[in-house]
Amino acid sequence: MWIEQKTNGKYLFREKYVDFLTEKGKTVSVTLDKNTRETRSKAQKLLLSKITKIKQDKSRKIVPIKFKDLATQWESMYIKQVKTNSQLSIKANLKLLIESIEPDAISHKITTIYLNKLMETLVFGDRDISESYAKVLKIRLRAIFEYGVNHGHLKSNPASSLVIPKKVKDSTMVTEFFLETDELNQLMSYLKAHNTRYYLICQWLYLNGLRAGEGCAMQKSDVFINEDRQYCKVTGTLEYHGRKIADQVKSTETKTASGMREVDLSKKAIEIYQEALSLSPHSNFLFTTSNNTPIQLNAINAYLRVHKERMGFDEDRKISTHIFRHTHISKLAEIGVPLHIIQRRVGHASEKITREIYLHITNKMKSDTKDLLELL
Repeated sequence: MWIEQKTNGKYLFREKYVDFLTEKGKTVSVTLDKNTRETRSKAQKLLLSKITKIKQDKSRKIVPIKFKDLATQWESMYIKQVKTNSQLSIKANLKLLIESIEPDAISHKITTIYLNKLMETLVFGDRDISESYAKVLKIRLRAIFEYGVNHGHLKSNPASSLVIPKKVKDSTMVTEFFLETDELNQLMSYLKAHNTRYYLICQWLYLNGLRAGEGCAMQKSDVFINEDRQYCKVTGTLEYHGRKIADQVKSTETKTASGMREVDLSKKAIEIYQEALSLSPHSNFLFTTSNNTPIQLNAINAYLRVHKERMGFDEDRKISTHIFRHTHISKLAEIGVPLHIIQRRVGHASEKITREIYLHITNKMKSDTKDLLELL
């Protein structure tokens, strides 16, 4: 220890120590009013205490924990901060990660190389997960390991440098995402003849460009019909994961913030609304089963899948409730509605498929116009 007198008359007591991480000499200091035997003894104790604390902080031991236990701890903390639907997707993400990572794997032993190989297996192996889903898993891994770092189980986050492998993009034609006019007519005609309730909700989805969950959750009180304006408010989606049908409710938010919107209704949409009212007199939901419970999204999709060949579609054609939303977009593009208006109406500001459908339709219209010019 050495002592220096400061300009203000006080004394600076200094001591050297070797830094644990860099192995280089560093200095700590403490200022006291006097330079006496008592203050020198006091300074020595204070300096020793400082050095001990610094060394304990930098050389703290890692507390080992299995990955599955770390993931469970993180989930119990994070799950309280998100909506119910998000909680269920997080649980599904963690289930896959815990199943895929060796059950006795210690968190601080897991490396970036290990995680890269794991992700390659999930993307290109039997699981065959999509690139976008792999990115979601990376987000979960980063959050879990960051939690581990903050709670003394790791020194660094191995998921920070995790690389998501590129997957060959699906060559599906954009026309597969929506129905042409004749296809829409044959599908709706079949539904009208064989399942009135499904016909009504599918028409509602098509005419208004709603997500299927938004349509299934639509309440009678969400629809406003008056002389000045006719519209419906889209303010939630059907919360059905992990719930009995009788316990299903409309959520307080849509899938995204831009999904909260008001959608103007056409005369045809008002007709569908009035017919749906007559079939659901004892429920707050606009579209219900004969038991007055909300129509189930998976039930409609199963029906479309089973009956599509009878409707006149090929066996390999993908038909689901989401195709009505895309068909709505294509029809708006056909009649010349600008892209930003369409995006606002369907409640999505940056959906890639929306842009692709819009560009496909508008380019086709330009091509048709060019051919017509030859007739002049």
